[in-house]
Amino acid sequence: MAIVQYAFDELFDVPEIHKLAKRFSDLVGICSAIIGVDGHIWVKCNWQDICEKFHREHPKVRERCLRSDMVRPRRFANTQDGGVYRCPNGLYEAAAPIRIQGEHIANLYMGQFLQGPPNMTFFINQARKYGFDEIAYLQALLRVPVFPQKKVTMVLSFFSRLAALIGEMGLRRIELMETNASLRDSEQRYRMVVENAGEGIMIVQNGQVRFANQKVIKNIGEEQEFLNLIHDKDRKKVCRFLQQVRDTNVSSTLGSVQLRMATDKPRWVHLNATAVSWQSEPAQLLHLFDITAQKKAELILKKAQQELANAQKMEAIANLATGVAHDFNNCAQIIGTNVELLLAQEDCDSPRYRKLREIEMAVTRTSELTQRLMLFGHDQQGFRQTVDINQLFTQALTSLRALLPSGVDIESDLRCAWKVEKGDPVQLFQIFMNLILNASDSMPQGGTIRIRTDDYVPSPEHLTQHPDFRPGRYIRIRCLDEGRGLSNADMVHLFEPFYTSKSPGQGHGLGLTAVYHFVKNHAGYITCGNGDGKGACFDIVLPAVPEAKPVLQLPVGGYETILLVDDDAYILHGGKEYLHSYGYTVLEAMSGEEACEVYRDHPRAIALVIMDLVMPGMGGERCIEALLDMDPDINILVATAYLTEDFIRNARVKERIKGFIAKPYIKGRLLQAIRKAMA
Repeated sequence: MAIVQYAFDELFDVPEIHKLAKRFSDLVGICSAIIGVDGHIWVKCNWQDICEKFHREHPKVRERCLRSDMVRPRRFANTQDGGVYRCPNGLYEAAAPIRIQGEHIANLYMGQFLQGPPNMTFFINQARKYGFDEIAYLQALLRVPVFPQKKVTMVLSFFSRLAALIGEMGLRRIELMETNASLRDSEQRYRMVVENAGEGIMIVQNGQVRFANQKVIKNIGEEQEFLNLIHDKDRKKVCRFLQQVRDTNVSSTLGSVQLRMATDKPRWVHLNATAVSWQSEPAQLLHLFDITAQKKAELILKKAQQELANAQKMEAIANLATGVAHDFNNCAQIIGTNVELLLAQEDCDSPRYRKLREIEMAVTRTSELTQRLMLFGHDQQGFRQTVDINQLFTQALTSLRALLPSGVDIESDLRCAWKVEKGDPVQLFQIFMNLILNASDSMPQGGTIRIRTDDYVPSPEHLTQHPDFRPGRYIRIRCLDEGRGLSNADMVHLFEPFYTSKSPGQGHGLGLTAVYHFVKNHAGYITCGNGDGKGACFDIVLPAVPEAKPVLQLPVGGYETILLVDDDAYILHGGKEYLHSYGYTVLEAMSGEEACEVYRDHPRAIALVIMDLVMPGMGGERCIEALLDMDPDINILVATAYLTEDFIRNARVKERIKGFIAKPYIKGRLLQAIRKAMA
């Protein structure tokens, strides 16, 4: 098959591919293109202004763009998954090769993005070198999207599959064109061409199949009634189509007709009909082109677009949850600080003391609620601690009871005495939440979910049969429902992202993926199967330690001077009063800029800076950088309403801070963190 003799637009429906590419680009927010190996751009969508209005407008820069289009993707020409590269003009692009029978004909591109903050010096120098309008050029740069490596990898994986499908569609198109050419060769080769054609050919007369080639006989059968070959949903459409061909005596085409197959695998054909005479009677010559691969490709693309939309929706929920959790913790901090100050003034036997303790407990529960909101966060690591799994399950059940249908009951048998070692309560809570909700969804008519925990030490025989299992103490969690159970396909794909056996709109296929991810984060193991009855059974084992007795740590004050930085006046003034009550001298600042001025005025007096992260202006991270420039040995304690230090992106800042404490820092935790930071 000589692929080189065909132009790209002969192999593919370029306008239709452009529509799909445009839809994809709009959905993901990134430009896309198909560029031939000779540099010809066949499809391009949503290109960034920095490329369209600057790079490709300047003759020298455009020459670099064209050379990059052709030369740099060659390194991925023989790879299956393509790759990411940086163009000479400073932007990142990804390319996946489009091949037909091993011949590289074009590249599917996504690009004109950044993988982190831009090197402004590089782009400013580039603007000056080539005479670009510097302000307009930098404004265009700031509109370039930033895609983290994880997202680029996910989209590139999809692109590589799509490029392979495009190549397969091109191959089908070549086969179709060459088959049609063969049909026109000569009458002498008629029988050979018909019998060996890549498509099905038949003669239909008065609704009966009078002739069928081997393609039809082999893949469809020798059914005498033509309409019996057509799926019920398309039968009326085909009837009208054949009637139109008979009435007009004009060849016509009908696309995407589903056949009625004996097997469970669906098959679609592209139907072409021509009015002919067969044994001196009117008939129709039908060509059936198999478009099953194209149809499957369309379904795969539609599913992929839906998955991307789901992922973006989950990201939006995560951002919302993060913001709500931040505000919750700030409010809890104000309440908690004032409660601690009032408790210090009250006698333990007074009625007000008991009421204040109840408020303090409510602040603690509010902090737990924000942790649950952050379950939707961006794959963060929380605080590791010894976790009572029985207590955590009881809390989870209290929260989830309102979400379960009235017909769903939960029976618990909590026998484990050990605790989870180095556990993340937020992730462990989500394991319970997803298992229970998934079990509930599998029982639409109601039923019982059984949860059991016990201590577990794997036997020598078990360790021999499972070499990846490490010896030691474990807690075993079993979740058993009374649903329909798991199919063979479920057991193979259950933990894959976006896999779901539920009806469309009933699930996103992310819950059990998160369970698997969190279990692995705890160095644990998870297995699934069907119980003795009809329901699904999940077993989780997590590394455990014997219960440790808590060590009482009393709040300790000091005499040093502390610079407290927070943009919330209530938190700032409450914190100042609280620290004063334990002997500290406190200086205040409501912004990063003000903090720098205060430290510049008192460089030797300040022993510790307590810094909020999220503030208007330069913000916490940039302020810490500036303070480190003034004094590399400065003691900095980060206090934030976010839950983890993963919100600090600057590696230098993360390395040099002396400690991290999440709001609300009540019950003396701030005092302990201060002494530790200045130790």
